[in-house]
Parts: sequence; C-alpha cells; structure tokens
Amino acid sequence: MKKIIYTLAIVVSGMLTVAQTLNEFKQDTIWLKTGVVIPCRLSENAEDSKVISYTYRNENGDLVFDQIPFKKIDRFQRGHIAEDTTLILYRLELNGGTILTGNIMSETETHYSFYVADVGLIKINKNQVKKTVPLNAPKEMRKSFWFENPHATRLLFAPTAIPLRRGEGYYQNIYIYVSMFNVGVLNNLSIGAGFDIITMFMRRDGEWNPMLNFNIKSGFKIVDNFHLAAGGLYITLPGEFSTGILYGLGTYGSNNTNISLGAGWGFVDGTFEKRPFIMFGGMARISERLWFVSENWFIPINSNNYDFLISYGCRIASPRVAVDIAFINNEDIFNNFLVIGIPYVDVVIKFGKMK
Repeated sequence: MKKIIYTLAIVVSGMLTVAQTLNEFKQDTIWLKTGVVIPCRLSENAEDSKVISYTYRNENGDLVFDQIPFKKIDRFQRGHIAEDTTLILYRLELNGGTILTGNIMSETETHYSFYVADVGLIKINKNQVKKTVPLNAPKEMRKSFWFENPHATRLLFAPTAIPLRRGEGYYQNIYIYVSMFNVGVLNNLSIGAGFDIITMFMRRDGEWNPMLNFNIKSGFKIVDNFHLAAGGLYITLPGEFSTGILYGLGTYGSNNTNISLGAGWGFVDGTFEKRPFIMFGGMARISERLWFVSENWFIPINSNNYDFLISYGCRIASPRVAVDIAFINNEDIFNNFLVIGIPYVDVVIKFGKMK
C-alpha cells in the first residue's frame, strides 16, 4: 500500500510540475502583424534590441527558444495568458487564388501548419500565401485585407478616369447581346473593341456586315485620389452609318469609393453635336464583395432641352469576376413603363496580370 501511495504521489507531483512548467511558458503573449498569437515566456531584456526573444513549447511539447524582428510584431504583453491559438480562425489567400479557412496550428519561418475542417492538417509554404486574415479581427483591420477593387476603371457602361494598368484587361458582356474587350497597353493607355451577337453572326442580303465598336482611353493620376482622363468611343455599321463620342472626365476618390464627372461631344457620320453629353456617377464599396454603383447622363435631345437618364444598382465581385445588377430609369420609363426602371445586367471577367 505504501508503494502505491508513493507512486501516486510521484505521478501527481510530476503532473503538477509539468503543468507549472507549461504555464510558465504561456504567461506572456506576442501578437504578430499577420494576426498570429503566440503564448510564451518573454526574455527579461526582450525589448532591448531589434528582435524580441522568447521561449515557448511547440506542438510536440518541446521547449523552443526563438527570436522575432520587432518589425513583424504588432504588440506584446507580459503577464497575460493568451487563448489557445488553435481557436483563432484565419483565412489564407494563396497566390493562385485559392482561399482556405481554418486554424494555424503552428508556424515556422517558412511554413504554416494549417488545419482545415474535413481536410485535416496541411503544410503550406509561406511563399504561396498572399494574405493571412484573422477573421475575428476588428472590422477596420479586416478592411485592410480586402482584395483590391478589380473594376475601379469603370462604372456600368461608362469609364472612370482611373486607368487600366499595362497587361491587365477585362471582357464585358451586357444582356448577352453585346460583348466588349478592353486591355491596358501602357499603364496610362487602354484600348478596346466589341460587337453585338446578332449582326456578328447573321448575314444580310448574303453579306457579313457586323456592327462594331472601338474605344480608347488615356488616364493619369494628378494627385492622390484624383485622376483625369480623355478618350473616345466609335461605333460603326460599315457602309451604313458611324457614331461615337469624344470625352474628358475626372474621378475623385479611392479605388473603392469614388465619384466621376465627365462631358463628351457626340457625332454621327462625322458631324458633331453642338451641346455635350454630361455624365456623373460613382461607386461605394459596402463590403469586401459588394459595391453600390450609379451612372447618370444628361443627353441633348435638341438645341434647347436635355433628357435625364439615371441608373442605380449593385456590383457583386470576386478578384476575377463581377456581376452588375442595376436599373435604368427616366421620366418616361417611370411614368409609363416600370417604376423601378429597366433592368440592366452585365458580367465582367478580368484577365491578365493583377496587382
């Protein structure tokens, strides 16, 4: 009986010692700028150099001494036992566009051990990770991890003054009927072309005579949050008519939220209108994947009067694909056809390089 009591006493004493040792190395906390939280024991002189020294126990229970440069640290605190890091949920965005949601179980200088439900533990090279987003972070911090607005260069149909960068472009399909391609040939110059599906694939009187459109835009950043641009749109049905517009416009605001104002002179068969078209509109980012978008036009209908056309709707976007769902309205549509306006739908696919 005495031997059993002695054995139990040794076991309990050992368990208490281990527990005390484990707690000893979890009494301080380091928060990295990536969102990772490290329970540890900070060195006495941890703040006296360009790196912070600390001791922690890894997933195998081994005692590890390590150092982290201060530039990677958001903050640290002594005397605080952090929650288990496995309880913190993260979103990892990989360079190829893959998004993983799960828990960072451990981290080295080169790899994450990342747990994904229904998949298990996977090892990810940090060079493959574009962003590490803590999902329980404050809202303002989460906003800083949002993907860049891939469609800041356009409203619905009209452009903004923000230019496409060299090597990036997009395909836009409106109502299934109209297709348009735009590509940045220089950082401040883009060109585009398009067609409608009916005249492109039908023949009239035995001849192929499609309606084509071409556009060009040159835009420049003047100061922070302000761009100016000039460009033109040309539409032709060869042998029958041509029309288009030459315009200038300015955009004030960030890529996420901005307003645009522009004016352009339309022409038909080379004869210009005496009064300009006027466009104003804007976009506002509501969440990571949702924007409010509005595009509005004053259209000259004769030498004395303008017609006013408005549009309003939302944009749902990922880094590569966007869908615009909006309504077009004016006084006649409102009074005689549909109060909410005529539905407008387009799908836009971004291609080429992305920042």
